Amino acid sequence: MKKEFLEIGKIINTHGVSGEMKIEPWCDSPDVLKKIKKFYIGETEYTVAGIRTGGAFPLIKFEGITKLEDALRLKNKVISARREDIPVKEGRTFICDMIGLPVIDKNTGRRYGTLTDVMQYNPHDIFVIKTDTGDVLMPNVPEYVASVDTEKGIFVTPIDGFFD
Repeated sequence: MKKEFLEIGKIINTHGVSGEMKIEPWCDSPDVLKKIKKFYIGETEYTVAGIRTGGAFPLIKFEGITKLEDALRLKNKVISARREDIPVKEGRTFICDMIGLPVIDKNTGRRYGTLTDVMQYNPHDIFVIKTDTGDVLMPNVPEYVASVDTEKGIFVTPIDGFFD
């Protein structure tokens, strides 16, 4: 079952004295945050009054958070958003929906292992695949990853010896 709420970032500090907060985004781009109108901390809903991007960390202001003291109470809190409110580019998949999927050879059907983590680096992500003999790191590039089906698995085309 897919999660209704997804963690999308963390409030890492305050900014100024009027309740604005600095966010460490956990999404493809800080600009994704601009498209979300409601965030959640635990079960508390916060409506966005404004978001500024451009620096290393976006700045967010919630309705009702008007003082430094209010913002300080939210420091180090993880913010979430409803899955349906988070824009996703075509062909992209949330990492949380891939963790635990079997990694399968597209051509032979051989099951190599299970995806346990995705390390996010530029220019591409690295899949961590748990096999019977240990972890294998595979770049998420079209040459190796043929397709991702969140119901069936991750289908790959590794070179000979990759999993041996």
